[in-house]
Amino acid sequence: MFASSSCALAATRLENLVVKPNPAVSDVEIVVTVDRGQFDKQGCTIIVFTGDESSAPKVIPFGIADERAKTLHHFYPKPGAYTVRATAGSGCTGTRTVSVTIGAAAVEAKASAEKPQQAGCPAGWYLVPESVQAARYSCRPNLPAQALKCEGGTSYFAEGGVIGCR
Repeated sequence: MFASSSCALAATRLENLVVKPNPAVSDVEIVVTVDRGQFDKQGCTIIVFTGDESSAPKVIPFGIADERAKTLHHFYPKPGAYTVRATAGSGCTGTRTVSVTIGAAAVEAKASAEKPQQAGCPAGWYLVPESVQAARYSCRPNLPAQALKCEGGTSYFAEGGVIGCR
């Protein structure tokens, strides 16, 4: 029984979804990050829905030895507000969504973004959507899209919000 519960905790999960720039003119970079448990040795897929009808959903495969973040680019053919959704496919768990504003609407979004922000996560951190309960919430650090380049026989690690080479 203990072994099966520890395996469930170690499963690959969809950790983060970032769209840059946001607001944007038309072309965006979508960064999808997965988090693997210490003993997780399986590949998985993430399916990204861009929120427009211009293209089919994009499938991002994560192999056993792949980096934890992958990037794709998407061109939005017309201005508007879109919801980008990443959802777990085979071998992963979780769903994340991000709203993105494209084109003419981007000017309005930029103006509203320049207004003082309400309480929330500080720069370099993101709000954990499932943690929000009234005034209570949790923040996690935005880890780099690419693993650090480690030298001298060391290798990259990311554990508990700490990254480095060891």
